[in-house]
Amino acid sequence: MAIKRNIVLLMVIGLFTSCVTQRAKYVTYVPDTAVVFRAVQAEIYYLDIPKDNNIEVLSLTNCGLDRIPSSIKRCKHLRRLNLEGNQIKHIPRWLSSLDSLEEINLNFNKLNLKRRDIRRLSKIEDVLLAGNGIKKLPDNVGVLRCESLNLSKNQLSTLPKSFAEMKQVRYLIFYDNKFESIPEELAGFKNLKHLDFYKNEITEIPDFIGDMDNLQQLFLSFNKIEEIPDTLRNLKRLKYFYIHHNELHFVPEWITEMDSIERFGIGFNHLLELPDVSKMKSLKDFDCEHNLLERFPWGLLEKPDMEMINARDNDFNFTDEERMRLIKASKTININVENQ
Repeated sequence: MAIKRNIVLLMVIGLFTSCVTQRAKYVTYVPDTAVVFRAVQAEIYYLDIPKDNNIEVLSLTNCGLDRIPSSIKRCKHLRRLNLEGNQIKHIPRWLSSLDSLEEINLNFNKLNLKRRDIRRLSKIEDVLLAGNGIKKLPDNVGVLRCESLNLSKNQLSTLPKSFAEMKQVRYLIFYDNKFESIPEELAGFKNLKHLDFYKNEITEIPDFIGDMDNLQQLFLSFNKIEEIPDTLRNLKRLKYFYIHHNELHFVPEWITEMDSIERFGIGFNHLLELPDVSKMKSLKDFDCEHNLLERFPWGLLEKPDMEMINARDNDFNFTDEERMRLIKASKTININVENQ
């Protein structure tokens, strides 16, 4: 039978790959010389990878895969594997033999994580598991040695006790889950730099968050938090603090002593007044949109490094002189004070 050959571009950086059609089956060939290979929305039934290859980055996104192609085990130099947007359910045993693998992206698949799947991911530094509908993590999750873990857009409400063993983690993302509280398993995570609990059902910030000495980015927006606890004043390295879309009625005075904060978001709360946030030495970006404020934070206009002030949808009543002051300041600062 004659074999019909077509050459197709599969979003490959500087590379082409042959797509061979025979009896409605597609074979995707990876070139011998490829170091980076990317395919997007390609109908892949079989991935032909040369035995002796130098592939370091392999990306097969939205390709209809229901399992991780076994030919990938030939990629002994593979550092990054992106399989986002497929229908993969489990992690194959051979994946743990890829000693060079540093990052795996399994976002938006159909993972049904078991204990064996966790073991097979245990050596990888960056693990992305967002959007898999995960309701519960296996109880051996503590064997993961990753430094970055993305579990956003799942259905988690609790963490297994073994999660407390993952104190090497530096980046944790729980965006858009079903947590009603920040799990106590995270207490003692001293290496954490980035913590994201955006869009959950959290009502309070536990005191142990203030013990995360290295925390630089804290994202707690779109929750039901009513108070910023005093323990957060211990976060001397905190740069980004976003707590907009919550139930705050006041901001503590000590926030003005947080000299490291560069970006501070407290919009969409119930604030009647603010402390003098212009005292925050590193502040560049301030968002207090949609509150009940009557007094504009004028001191921010005098900060030489100020970049953005979003204060729209409040109860300001500016005089003509004050409006002229805002117009003048807007030449160097992005200022938004209009009501929608």
